[in-house]
Amino acid sequence: MAEILKLLTSEDRANRIRDEKKRVAEMIKDLKRIERAQRSTRARTENGSEMGQLKDEQQSIGDRGEKLKEQLAEDNREEFGEAKDSEAKDGEAKDGEAKDGEAKDGEAKDGEAKDGEAKDGEAKDGEAKDGEAKDGEAKDGEAKDGEAKDGEAKDGEAKDGEAKDGEAKDGEGQQSQSGPPPTPQQQAEKQLQKAVERMQQAEKELENSKRDEAVEQQLAAEENLRQAIDELEQILRQLREEEMQRELARLESRLKKMAAMQSKMIDDTVELAATPQTQRNRQTDLKAGDLSFEQKKITVEADRAMLLLREEGSSVAFPEVVAQIRDDSDRIAQRLGKTQIDAVTQGIQQDVLAAIEEMIQALQQAQADLEKQKQQGKSGQQQAGEPQEQPLVGAISELKLIRTMETRIKSTTQRYSGLLQSDDTSAQDLLPLLKNLSDRQARLYKITRDLVMQRNK
Repeated sequence: MAEILKLLTSEDRANRIRDEKKRVAEMIKDLKRIERAQRSTRARTENGSEMGQLKDEQQSIGDRGEKLKEQLAEDNREEFGEAKDSEAKDGEAKDGEAKDGEAKDGEAKDGEAKDGEAKDGEAKDGEAKDGEAKDGEAKDGEAKDGEAKDGEAKDGEAKDGEAKDGEAKDGEGQQSQSGPPPTPQQQAEKQLQKAVERMQQAEKELENSKRDEAVEQQLAAEENLRQAIDELEQILRQLREEEMQRELARLESRLKKMAAMQSKMIDDTVELAATPQTQRNRQTDLKAGDLSFEQKKITVEADRAMLLLREEGSSVAFPEVVAQIRDDSDRIAQRLGKTQIDAVTQGIQQDVLAAIEEMIQALQQAQADLEKQKQQGKSGQQQAGEPQEQPLVGAISELKLIRTMETRIKSTTQRYSGLLQSDDTSAQDLLPLLKNLSDRQARLYKITRDLVMQRNK
């Protein structure tokens, strides 16, 4: 049940990431449209267009910005709507309720005192024993409700200039040092709010025929819009990084499982092939059939891995390698089903295991590169135009895998050549394998061309 729950939770998070990426990408597009419209109106304002028409244009842009701001604010409320101060974590009290039998609203439970407070006759009317104030109440006129003690500032003034209880200093709206920093989405909302205010001010200036003042407000609005776009693009990059981490980890886990299964299959096949031809019987066929059934399980795992890669869509070489692993695994299963446990079958099994291990190594390198990139703060800065997603694995990893595939085709060709020159295998048996090798070489050429043409982007 725990594994099933973990799988369901994982799938749910993956779906939420995809939905969130789509939502943020659409909002970035809307913001860029508004920013372009604002730049156009500002240019017309600078060029001396008619004030009444400019005012109407500016009002329309401001309305669009206000609508988008409300949408962004609603999204923030949905994400951060639960009050953090009243949120119970790990058994902490929620909404003022007492934790583990503690009194609610500062009242003692059943007359019992806590942490050295008076018990069975404790002081009443807010008086504390040994001079200690109870539940923040003041003794003999001392400060109440968290007011400063021993020289701390009075009348709500913060000590050392720091704001208290999340209140800003001088009304600047700054957060308390103890509070969490604003998220990129909250920052984007703040910048968009400023942009809307600038737009509204520009509209008033245009109404009053103050062209220069209107241009100044329009320029400021453009800057706020660009900053909001930057914040949302940061969110998009963070979501993509999380998605990549999940996909890489899932693929690595599945491939490690396949490698363990294939390694055991090789050992079992070699052991069964050690049976002399004269001693092979119906029992040998049954054991080969069991091996064929186990090999089909690897084929199923390869199908699932290939589905993950094709859904992700940014890699070129990796899906091709998995497709080859899948085809080879299916061919192995067919040969084992016919009790063909010779050097050809074992050679294909070795090829499958080598391909799986190479992919695992490439995925581990990709995860290391992603972690290093995050630590350095380089998340694939966006260029002008529509933001492009960072590929699951880099071009260098793809090229290394293509080189490995070419090396394997060469070694397999040499192995088949040696088998043809020996008496162990007939040309008729190797003919379909050679045809498959030819097809594999053609596909390798295609994916190399696709990588050069950047058709995965």
